[in-house]
Parts: sequence; C-alpha cells; structure tokens
Amino acid sequence: MAPSVSSSRVQLSYPLYAADFDPFNPDFLLVGGGGGSSATGVPNKISLIDASRRDQLKEVVDIELAKDEDSVTSLAVAESSPESLTAFAGINSSVADHSAGKNEHLRSFRIGLPARKRRADGSTVEVESEKSLAPAQVTKSLGRAALFRSVVDAKSETYQRVLRFSPTQKAGEPRLAAVASGLGPTNEIIVFHPKPQPGLDDVVSRVELASKEAEDVDLAPNEGEKGGYVLAYCTNDEVFMQQLPITSTPEAPTSLFRASEISTSLPPSQRPKFRAIRFLTPRLLLLLRNRPQRSGADLLVLRVSNDCSQARMVLRKQTNKSIKAAVGLDVAPLREVEGEKQFVIAVGGIPGDNSAVEILTLDYARDSGLGTFRSFTYLKDVHNGPLTRLVFSTSIAPTPPVTGDVGPRFLRLASVGVDKEVVVHHIPLRPFPSAVVKTPRYVLIPPGRSEVAQTTFSVFFAIVVIGLVAFLMQAFCEIRGVVPPVLGAPDWLSPRVRELVGQPYMLAHHASSAASDIPVAAHSAVDELKKSADDISATLSSAVAAATEGLKNLVEQNSILETPKAIIVREESLGEISTEVIHSDAEVVKQETLKKWEELSESQKKSWKRKLVGAGHWAEQQGENVLKGILFSELAGAVGNMVGG
Repeated sequence: MAPSVSSSRVQLSYPLYAADFDPFNPDFLLVGGGGGSSATGVPNKISLIDASRRDQLKEVVDIELAKDEDSVTSLAVAESSPESLTAFAGINSSVADHSAGKNEHLRSFRIGLPARKRRADGSTVEVESEKSLAPAQVTKSLGRAALFRSVVDAKSETYQRVLRFSPTQKAGEPRLAAVASGLGPTNEIIVFHPKPQPGLDDVVSRVELASKEAEDVDLAPNEGEKGGYVLAYCTNDEVFMQQLPITSTPEAPTSLFRASEISTSLPPSQRPKFRAIRFLTPRLLLLLRNRPQRSGADLLVLRVSNDCSQARMVLRKQTNKSIKAAVGLDVAPLREVEGEKQFVIAVGGIPGDNSAVEILTLDYARDSGLGTFRSFTYLKDVHNGPLTRLVFSTSIAPTPPVTGDVGPRFLRLASVGVDKEVVVHHIPLRPFPSAVVKTPRYVLIPPGRSEVAQTTFSVFFAIVVIGLVAFLMQAFCEIRGVVPPVLGAPDWLSPRVRELVGQPYMLAHHASSAASDIPVAAHSAVDELKKSADDISATLSSAVAAATEGLKNLVEQNSILETPKAIIVREESLGEISTEVIHSDAEVVKQETLKKWEELSESQKKSWKRKLVGAGHWAEQQGENVLKGILFSELAGAVGNMVGG
C-alpha cells in the first residue's frame, strides 16, 4: 500500500452491493446489500457508516429490511441536511408481489444523522461519548415506486441494476436521477425527478433498450443554448448520449462511439466490452473498457461535438498490468480555479482471487485541453473476493481565507464487496498555488510537464551529467599524467599541489607491459565523449528527418490516385497534430469548418507552420507547395479560433 494513503475497514453481517457518500458531509457513508429472499438467514440491510476518523469506521445506523424481499442492488444519497439525509435504493419486491404483477423496485428513505460537533473550518471534533453518535431523527421509509414497464410475474428477474444522480451543485438545488434495468426480457433507462415517491408525471425520459442492458449511466448539466441536462450511457459495445432540455421534449439518443470489433466476424467472447462511463465535462466522457478474455482493461476519453452528434477518442491508457478485468470506476473532480482542475480517477479491478484499486489523475484546462493520465498508486488486496462498488466522497474546499490553521485536506474513496467489508481510503490532497487568486486549489499530484517534455528534460539532464563526469575524468587523467594535456588541467594547480597529486599513474618498478597498455586504454576521455555526442546527434537527425517526411509522402501518394482524397490536419490536445485521409464527400468534410492552405491568412499560416514544425510534420526546406490543397480543421471550433491560440 502507498505510504501516503491511510485505510480503515469494518466488517458487517451481510454481503454488500451498493454505497454512496453524503454529498455535503463526507464523514457519512451509506452502504447496502443482503442475502435476498432466500432462506439462508442473511439479512437485507442499509447501514450508515461514520468515516470521520482515518483509523476507524463505525456503524452508527442499522436499517433492517424485509426478509422476503430482494437485497439492496443500488443506492444513492439524494439530499442531506445536518439532521438527516434522503436516500434512494433499488430493492425488488417479494415473490408474492411479483406473482401479483407488482414490483416496486425504487425505494426512498429518510435516515437520521448522529449529532456532531464541528470546528469553524469544517473538521470534526473527536467525541468520546457514544451518546453523541445517536441519530438525531428516527429513520423511516418515505415511499416506493414501480417505474419499469417490463412484464412482472413470478418468474421475472428484472431488477434495478443502476441508480445514478446528477452531480450536486449546492444544498437545496434540484437534481435529476436515472435508473436502468437488467435481466429483463426488455430493458430500459428512465430519467426522473427524484421525489420521495415518483410517478409517471415525474419521468423526464424513457429509453428502450430491447434485449440489451445499460452497463452504466451518468448525468451532467448541459452546455449551450438548450441548457438542462445530458444523459450518457453505454451498452457493452456502444456509447450513447441524449440531451434533456428543460423547456422541450428530449431528443432521441445518439450513438456516439462503437467498438470497431462490432463490424468484424469475431465472436462476442473475443471483443472488448465497455464496463462504466463518467462525465469529465459535458463534452468529455471517460470510459472503462475490458479487453477480451480477461487480458486487461483500458481507460478511454471521448471528445463530443458541440451538437452531441459525434465523438472521437482523444486519449487512452491501459490500467495497471496486474488487473485482468475491471469491475468499477468513479471520478472525483477537484476544485476548479481559473479554468484549471484535476480529476482523481479510481478503477476497481480483479488481478486474481482478490480485488485491487488503481488511483490515477488527469489534468484539464479550458485553454490547453487535457493532460495525460498519471498513476498515483496501486492498492493491492483491498477485498477478499469481488469488489462490488467504488465511490469517491465530494471534494469540499476549505472556506476562504485559507490560513496556516487549516488542517490537511483528504479525499475519501470507499469500496464494498461480497466479503461484507467496508473499506475507506483517505487520500491526501496538497495545495497548489494559483498566480491569479489567493486561495489555492487542492490537487493529488501537482500538475507538471507533459510526458514528451519530461522525457526531453531527462535526456538533456543525462547528457549534462555524462559530460560533467567525462570532464572530471579528463582533468584527473591530465593531472596524473595519463593522457596528453587537452584541458590544461595541470596548470589549474599550484606547483606544490601539482607535485603532490600529479604523480604519473603507473607502477614505478613494473615497466613495460603496464606502461604500454595505459595510454591505449585511456587515450582520451574527450574522444569518448565526442563519439557519444556524435551518435546522439545522428539519432536525433534521423528521427527528425523521418518525421518531417511523413506529410510530404502523404501528399505525394494522394496525388497519384485517380480521385484524390481529402487530407485533413487537426490540432489535438496539448498541441499535438494529427492527419487524416478521407473521401472528399464524407460527412466530416461537409460538417466541419475546413480551410485550404491557400484560404488561410498570413497570420494563420505562420501559426500553422510553427505548429507543424514543432510536431515534426513539416520543415522549412520543403516549401509551402507541400501544404497547398490540405484542409485545416479542429473538431470543436473554427480554424480562426484555433490558430489564434
């Protein structure tokens, strides 16, 4: 385990399948599960966990549910106050209710919170008395509802697979919720207003999935003129998005991204499968995808067009190589300052018989776009057996002004599993100063150079160290009289010191063989340094030449075709340049804002030249003729806006 991450755990009396933090008080974690309606004697419960201490977890509220009903399969906290919180859960009705054609799968509860004392900065005061942990209000059931339309009978196995709320903005602000069914003859996703007992009038959108299932769903506030919210969901091989305007009827979902293996003849067992989805921003989606045959997992980032009609992959990273299959994903967006923020990402996986968690970060800035995935730590043996739920607490920034009295900030990551254990990891955050505002933003890993810049710096530093060592070796050998003076090192010393130190490096009374070998073996350290420098220079020159020939060769090959295709140059995140050859009548050519080289202004040409040279796609000696006829574009904006940056 990483030394900077502290963990605490508690074992309950039932297997756990769901968990969620209080969005306004990360000290409280709600978990649920159970043994179902079987005769095993394992109860069905919802428990409130006090997670305020880094070294201890306490079960402070225990809600026992009906024994003849199903276990808790999904759980989310809708709202909270200092005295209580309101939670929704997915619980199937009893077999008798199923036989009567009724399955009230959506339940709501009001759960009383223990009275707690807090300091002015929001941190918890340790309380010795157990009475202080008594709930301030009595826990009670608020309502139950049946939103799914699938046929209910005694043999029906339809259940509420997913429950997801839109992110919290501030206390008292309304939110949307979405539920998705599984194991039904037909499945669906329903977006609704989370009232204690929602009815059909509260349904905002209903998405029919036929025999497919939604692996995961997410909601986020929408951008642009339509406003409202946007729903994203994934099946095992496709990603969809639906806009949910406030004042008009929702549009039909749009297919954004499909696994390329769908169109091949590969059997389903040999295709990758999407496992989870989360919004980073309303136009950036994070996906977790399992590779076929338990050979690993990948994180993908999709950039969605402004009209939510298309998306393309802009970032990909393989999870820790020990993970054979991923089972959970969650994202915690840290506080944004001047358009810059960091996302903390947790991936739950199965490396073997036990479960593990990998924690990563991803930086984002409105001006420069996405950074790269950076791994923070890999936590082994988190659960004995399958991990069933992974959830972050809300990141709550300290109230300004931030002074030296403010204690360290922590982000909590909770996981539950069928081993009946609740585990909470306390992840330390550090202040990152801003040049614009006085209040720092908190990050897990300080934003740094890109991987390319870091590699360049490392190579440069290594060359400097090698050069310094070679210089010292040459000077030492000159002083000892081993090699002819090139640097004039003996002149740097006073005559007395030179007489003491500068003895010939040879065995005084063992003449010929040793004396003849030394000058050959150590002819000159400068010669060796020169040879190494020449090799490095030749390698770099070859790499640059190969890179700059790429665009030229692409143009020459395209000119030979009977029907030349369109060559499009785009600027990706972090200043990277991509090229694409497509048919001139393709949809992307019709929809994107494109300009030929001849149509660009002089300032735009200069900007593009600088970017093409920096990316290694073009060199000054190739001339502008290579660029004529090439289209320049950017998915999310016009060329003028792009090159202006």
